[in-house]
Amino acid sequence: MSDSLNATTRLLPLLEMAFQAEQMKMAKIVQRINMLNEKLKEIDRPMRSEPLSAATRAGADLRWDTWAQERKKVVNQELALELRDREQARDHMIAALSKLEAAKKMQANAVSQARQTAIRRASW
Repeated sequence: MSDSLNATTRLLPLLEMAFQAEQMKMAKIVQRINMLNEKLKEIDRPMRSEPLSAATRAGADLRWDTWAQERKKVVNQELALELRDREQARDHMIAALSKLEAAKKMQANAVSQARQTAIRRASW
């Protein structure tokens, strides 16, 4: 075995783990985005009572609407940050996959070269 084949053989598991780590980061971010979207849906669900109820007369609906708008603003800000993080994680994941695929290609080339060398030496 050549040095390049040994090096890529040792490198492949590390690159595979790095890619899996990036996939896990992406999964966590996507899970967080889904949770924030659910929070937005929950806030948007109508929490209205009867038109002439005591809560309406006391102004609770207006307080609820104010709270809901503020909460939606905060959740949307968090969602924007998570979407930014998702794009960064996507770039990191693509880079990790590219490195893994390049190392696999290098290993395949090294194996091919080792076979050709072995065939040439066997024919002497």
